[in-house]
Formats: sequence, C-alpha cells, structure tokens
Amino acid sequence: MKAHFERFARYNRWANRRLYAAAAELSDAQYREDRSAFFRSVRGTLNHILVADRVWLRRIEGDGPTPFALDEILYDGFDELRAAREAEDERLIRVVAEQEEARFATDLHYRSLAGQAFTMPFSAVLAHVFNHQTHHRGQAHTLLTQFGLAAPSIDFAYFLLDK
Repeated sequence: MKAHFERFARYNRWANRRLYAAAAELSDAQYREDRSAFFRSVRGTLNHILVADRVWLRRIEGDGPTPFALDEILYDGFDELRAAREAEDERLIRVVAEQEEARFATDLHYRSLAGQAFTMPFSAVLAHVFNHQTHHRGQAHTLLTQFGLAAPSIDFAYFLLDK
C-alpha cells in the first residue's frame, strides 16, 4: 500500500504543477471570475483543494495549519497560492513516505471541522485525499478550457508515461 500511495503523491505533484502552469496564463480578472463552479472560480477551486489537503494532513499528522471552512480563501493572489500548493505537495509526499507500512491497515480517528468524531481506515483517507484532488482539478481544468486555454492532460496514465 505504501508504494501505491507514494506513487499517487508524486502524481499529485505532477498534475498540480501542470494545472498551475496553465492557470498562470489567466489574467487576474479571469482567475477571480465567478464561473458558477462549485467553488465559484479558479481561485476558489484551487484554494479549496489546498484547504482540504491541510485539513486531512492535520488529521494525519496532528499538526499544521487549521483552515476554518472548506471555502476559505487561504491565498488571495495566484503566486502565493502556487507557492503554498508546491509546499503542500512536498508535505504530502513526505507524510506518505514517513508512514510505516503497518499504518495503512489501521484506522484514523479524527474530528470534522464541526467537532464531530469519526473513524475511517487510514488507507481510505489517503485514497480520498488523492481522489478529492483529482475531482476538483477536473473542475479547474474545465474552467481553464472555458477561458480558451489549452489545459494540459493531467490523467494518471500520462503521468506514468512521463518518465
């Protein structure tokens, strides 16, 4: 399981770098424009992905930034958000690498942002983290194409071939 999730952590970084490179071509107005997406804009969508990663990594590590809401704008400007995304991707790679193989067969006990207690299999939590990113990267990808950008392929298969 560990090697599987280490590969997904590297894929995650690869896909985010490609997506952010395309998003860097947007004007500031386009970046912020409400396009009626779930998190309204490219800015809102990319911030949400970072928020969720921080929430889950804090639950896993017991440390780190504590976002207060899933739609929180952690970084208003694109450049700051991009730098934070790079750092969080490296953190995610590190967190997965530091886990003992046995941890992937354990449960994670955590509290929701509202304080409710939950338990889920640790491996399922990690699967959710990566699946969640893929889901919202797809939304951001759509928004980029709506602005006429040639958004890059970010499929896992292309990551595997890009070696």
